[in-house]
Amino acid sequence: MSGAHLRLVSLALFGILLLPAPLRAGCTVDAQPLAFGVVDLGAINHGRGTIVIECDVETEVSVALASGFGGSQRAMVGPNGARLVYEIFSSLQTFQIWGDGSGHGQPVRVHLQAGERRTLTAYGVVPAQPSVPEGTYSDQLIVVLSF
Repeated sequence: MSGAHLRLVSLALFGILLLPAPLRAGCTVDAQPLAFGVVDLGAINHGRGTIVIECDVETEVSVALASGFGGSQRAMVGPNGARLVYEIFSSLQTFQIWGDGSGHGQPVRVHLQAGERRTLTAYGVVPAQPSVPEGTYSDQLIVVLSF
């Protein structure tokens, strides 16, 4: 159905902290969901979310985005199990796919000073998919910090 629209489409971001024993560092993560709003199925759609990280000691952090629903292709699930394919990029200049390193995109690596708050932007893209049924679609992303 060309020109159809989907209702509110958003992704929930959750944080998991992995702490290595030698550093005894502590990091916090705050995420604003990647949201697409109403999607036009006949066009390319863009969304944006943020992840804010702060660590109490200087450290190198790897920030991975894993899909809660799994699979080799990132997709939101909707009515009757319909799938809406999308992608997340860490940069729109380089189109670097942001993933978890398990075959679909790579984690983003950042160097943080003690007490520095760093905001990372997740750029979402939903390509045109005119054959996808209308409805509400969602995915769950898991933010994994390794340092």
